[in-house]
Amino acid sequence: MKIKNLFECEKALQEITKIALEAEKDENPTLHFFQNKARDYFFDLEAICRILRKTLKNNDKASDLRDVFKVAEDALGQYDFILFIHDSFSSVKNLSTPFIEKIKLSEKKAQVELKQFLKTNHWLPYSESNIKEYEEQLNDLLDTDYEKFRSDFIDYLSKSLLKVDLEYRKGELDPHQLEEGVHEIRRKIRWISIYAKVSGGAIQCIESKSPDQQLMKYKTASVMNSPFIKLPENTEKIQTINFRFENYIALSWMIDKLGELKDQGQLYESIINFTKKVGFENDRKLLLDHFKFTENTLKEISEKSLSICDTFFIKDDILKRINDDIHQT
Repeated sequence: MKIKNLFECEKALQEITKIALEAEKDENPTLHFFQNKARDYFFDLEAICRILRKTLKNNDKASDLRDVFKVAEDALGQYDFILFIHDSFSSVKNLSTPFIEKIKLSEKKAQVELKQFLKTNHWLPYSESNIKEYEEQLNDLLDTDYEKFRSDFIDYLSKSLLKVDLEYRKGELDPHQLEEGVHEIRRKIRWISIYAKVSGGAIQCIESKSPDQQLMKYKTASVMNSPFIKLPENTEKIQTINFRFENYIALSWMIDKLGELKDQGQLYESIINFTKKVGFENDRKLLLDHFKFTENTLKEISEKSLSICDTFFIKDDILKRINDDIHQT
């Protein structure tokens, strides 16, 4: 069986095409393109190309495609961040008119930059030749037998897991830092979850006969109700790569928790940065009070991050557990 039966690259590009064509009919095509989750499809395509560039011999093409989709995802992500700040600030009452105008201007500027990016890179308006070229290149890469790919995929997953684990233990990933620590740790472990999502059923969760009870603390309602916890079915009836369920929910919990801390930290830093101008002191106080932030907020975030990271990486040894799982399948 060819791995093109697993990785739905063509479907992702078709969805991007559909969003682009619908956006062209909208009064604000850029906002429509963003709001209809085009970023999710670029994420999936980037993840698939990350896998392919490490598992196939002809990985230069996969690397180039990975860069294409990563740049698109980054552009949408940058706008997403500005919109998050804009919407968060907009919920606060009694902010000064000059400050409100500053926030609106930053959102408009970010949207103009996204519009220009999508046009320059031929995503919007829709470019048939652009999409067709990417489809053909991906089809060539996906014309690979699953049996050989599976062992290389396991090797790549293993190296990815152990590399992040080692970087944390050596202190190269410091949870005291927001961007280079909390955010970067989350980025790195989130890829494992995304690889499971995009691999078309090649990765499965299996129930343990005797699950480790110390990991049940990760089995929260939030994690169990998340759409990301359900992996694609093994419809092709292939030999799968298996994660024990308790280990996968621990990974999912950690991604969610670090995401919450990252959002809090970035919101706090944005309040400080956006109110640096003289005359915005009252706006700063209103924002900090509204979100219940104090001068100790970043310290508290770093302490929480250190605590959950030490538990996840060191005490519960989750990434090494997942590594053990994939080598036993």
